[in-house]
Amino acid sequence: MKISSVARINFSVVSLCVAAIVFSASIGLIPDERLLTSINRAKLCGSVATNISYLINRHDVRQAGQQMQSFAGQNDDLISIGLRRTNGDYAAQIGNHQDLWTTAIRQKSDGCYTVPIQTEMGQWGKLEIQFQPVYVGKDRILSGSLWSLLGVVVVLVGTACWLQLRRILKYLDPGKSVPSRVRQALDNFAEGVVIVDKEDCIVLVNQKFARDVGREQSALMGTRLWDIPWQSSEISPSEGHEGSIGTARGTRMQLLDDHGQVLTIFSVNSSPVLDDAGAYQGVMMAFTDVTPLERNRAALLDTLEDLSQSKKAITEQNEKLTYLATRDPLTSCINRRTFFEQFENHWQTTIASGTPLCAMMVDIDFFKSINDTYGHSMGDKVLSETGRLLLETTSETDVVCRYGGEEFAILMPGLNLDAAEAVAEKIRVGLSEMQFPEFTITASLGVSGASLGGTDPQDMLDQADKCLYVAKRNGRNQVIRFDTVPADLIVDESKISREKPAEASCAGPTIPYAAVTALLSALSYRDHQTGSHSMRVSSYAALLAQRILSPKDVYVVEMGALLHDIGKVGVPDSILLKPGPLTEEEWKLMERHDRIGVEILNKSFKCPQLTGIVKYHHYRYGGIKCKAQEVWGTDIPVGARILTISDAFDAMVSNRPYRKGMPQADAIQELRRHAGTQFDPDLVEMFVQIIESGIHEPVASYSPNYADEVMLNIGEQVERLVNAADSGDGKTFVTLAERLRQTAEHSQVPELAAAATHAIEVTSEDATLELLVSEAFELLNACRAMRNSFTGETIVPPEISEPSLAAIPAPVSAQ
Repeated sequence: MKISSVARINFSVVSLCVAAIVFSASIGLIPDERLLTSINRAKLCGSVATNISYLINRHDVRQAGQQMQSFAGQNDDLISIGLRRTNGDYAAQIGNHQDLWTTAIRQKSDGCYTVPIQTEMGQWGKLEIQFQPVYVGKDRILSGSLWSLLGVVVVLVGTACWLQLRRILKYLDPGKSVPSRVRQALDNFAEGVVIVDKEDCIVLVNQKFARDVGREQSALMGTRLWDIPWQSSEISPSEGHEGSIGTARGTRMQLLDDHGQVLTIFSVNSSPVLDDAGAYQGVMMAFTDVTPLERNRAALLDTLEDLSQSKKAITEQNEKLTYLATRDPLTSCINRRTFFEQFENHWQTTIASGTPLCAMMVDIDFFKSINDTYGHSMGDKVLSETGRLLLETTSETDVVCRYGGEEFAILMPGLNLDAAEAVAEKIRVGLSEMQFPEFTITASLGVSGASLGGTDPQDMLDQADKCLYVAKRNGRNQVIRFDTVPADLIVDESKISREKPAEASCAGPTIPYAAVTALLSALSYRDHQTGSHSMRVSSYAALLAQRILSPKDVYVVEMGALLHDIGKVGVPDSILLKPGPLTEEEWKLMERHDRIGVEILNKSFKCPQLTGIVKYHHYRYGGIKCKAQEVWGTDIPVGARILTISDAFDAMVSNRPYRKGMPQADAIQELRRHAGTQFDPDLVEMFVQIIESGIHEPVASYSPNYADEVMLNIGEQVERLVNAADSGDGKTFVTLAERLRQTAEHSQVPELAAAATHAIEVTSEDATLELLVSEAFELLNACRAMRNSFTGETIVPPEISEPSLAAIPAPVSAQ
């Protein structure tokens, strides 16, 4: 707000007068009526106390009280009065004195007076008198009369000065202070020139400025600069006080018409005007018309804005295209390709920082029935609503994917297993509460986390998928965590496989016996000793595996043992067939055969279970977690632990060109000595029991002249028979056993024919799983003995007790 010169001068004069009166009062030139009142009250209290003392000397307390009553009635400003003895008791009091006096003393009131009462015997007590305080309210600073005086001075002096100053300043012409030659020089300028004083009033203006604003020079003189309709974002009237404009370069000011439209745009340069003492007196301003330039600039800005809008539109279009390329159009969830890209990024972050990461698989129960019964349009609606619920239930950091068909996958970074399970349960309940016109839905959910040992994103997703399988097998409409799933659970991957297309599993057909035979023949051709070693190790491994595994897994372990040295086909003959001990460099080359063997098996059979047995069979049971050995203990596949023991035992008891095999007892002692560090201690004891039961017995009953075709045919039939027993299919088992019996009789293998006949006689289409497993083991033993006879080995299976169903409630996977 702008304050005029008249107001400022008037305020200064009035303030000076008020200050003079207050100063005079403070030094005593003007009497203070409050002080006089206090002095008079003190004298009055002394007089009253003298009269009261006279009455007290006469022992006339009653008369003293009447005297106090009379005194109180004569003084309107008296509040209370009391006569107190030296012991503190009041002899008389007027006006509830005791309570009022205590409060006044606490508040340090200036109206309290105390006068001692003297008698001939000494001090009798004291007289307490309380008046209205004089230093209170506005009288605390100045007395009431002084306030009245100040009010009169302010009104009278202020009014007189205001009227007089307005008359005086009205006749002053600031333009006369500027010489005429200066005004003429300013008129010759091409720019509009204005000089304003401290009040922003125009004291000088040239003709160019007057023409630009459309006014006469004389009309502009004495008016405020801001009375002209300006618009500026850089300077405004509120800033027009002394020194506010100062020095400016290129400041933009717009001249407006009566309707607020811009007429002219000026570039303003300003500089302060100072007197001889350097004091600020005003501002000289130069106005340059830049309207054409600004209009061109505005047009350029409009063009840039159009370009910006076009860029924004392109960006938004690209975002839409990206959204369409990464989203499933039906459910608005991301597609599978984008899901795995983001999964990989989150996985790397978890590995680097250790933050929690969980994955969830969601499968709508009986979705095919919905499509078949209510049509695909209703199925699409179910999928759409399911996707909507998943997106609403999960957080913004979670990744929701339509994995395929009625399956969804959810990635939850930053959540531990408990929190992820809670989210899964919330989703399950939400889906079950969905209402469709003629039906409701449920879902099975599986949850896994990075902390549960997954080696990569696909492995972690497979864990959640395994949980999904368990949920469906247990009745559906439930949430299963991977840490609650038995480690020995076997999943039928052919029904619920969700692996990437590039990956394969052991689902579907098992390991072809013909392919195993072909690879073993190639290895035996290179090195007959290695082939014989593989045959013996497979027999040991199969006998031990029968104690704890299902027939199907025993078959996989046996095939893994047969092919565990297949990588030696890539070892040079000079090293592989060397009669003496190998050098350190030769051992390094020899150790490469494990990696070569794993690659051969992986590409030949696409069976992670078989590959894992060979890959991990050199891992130490009590090893430490490191780059060379990422798992240990029971995390090593059980098939690999079995192979480790069988391979080590045969290596110790077999003869080599450069050494003789150690005695069986010493080999057993060596196994036990390294149990818990190199070998699984439980499996070692089982293996020792098998060996001590008489594993090395001569073979006298089998002919060594069976043709390759016979061996291959029987091996393939036994392979299918084992699968039937493992799945509990009694009908198929009996059919395959009958076919095996016919093959054995035709090929003149009486021992195998007898075993097959016995299996047919004791089993039926409704045979129990325990009986099928037992008979499958008998046929495996007979077939294995025949194979060993064919290769000239001396290992036959002893009579051992077969495992009961109690021992294999859910067959342990050899992984």
